[in-house]
Amino acid sequence: MTYPAFQETGQVPVEPRMALLFNGLGVAGVALAALLPITTVCYWLLIDPDSVRKMTALGPELLPDITLPQRLAAALVALLSVLPLAWGMARLRTCLVSFAAGRPFASEGIAGLRDFALGGLIAALAQAIGQTAMSLVLTWTAAPGHKQVSIQLDSNTMLLALFAGTIAALAWALEKAAAIAEENRQFI
Repeated sequence: MTYPAFQETGQVPVEPRMALLFNGLGVAGVALAALLPITTVCYWLLIDPDSVRKMTALGPELLPDITLPQRLAAALVALLSVLPLAWGMARLRTCLVSFAAGRPFASEGIAGLRDFALGGLIAALAQAIGQTAMSLVLTWTAAPGHKQVSIQLDSNTMLLALFAGTIAALAWALEKAAAIAEENRQFI
């Protein structure tokens, strides 16, 4: 299928329902980007001490109530782990707006997709490091001999890294396609 209008303007026709979908996804991404850090901090400030004991597998005799400094430190560690993903989701909106406008090869849209991938990759790395830091934070008031340092690499972190890497590859392919499209448009 060829689009003569694309050769002249660089835009492709977008069905209204697809434009609505792209714009809706963009709004959802920005909403999640705003809510994710807020809910993460609130979770750690309000977490029940018994939930922390279950996470660390230590009983109340070994791990007393979680202190306010621990809550603040846990919230900071968690926040640093989710901020890159929140930034990436906010940047994804730029890509989706370009798609909704029929400009899939717009440089700002491709940059938004690339930033989304970068945010996901950084978030995956931050989660892997953050889980180790979190184990220290949650057990710093544990009884002597029961402080923990754990290294955890779970499937969610690996899937996030794989997903972000795939999106980065798609952004690279879009950049190459945009360069070819621009070159072809100059011939006409």
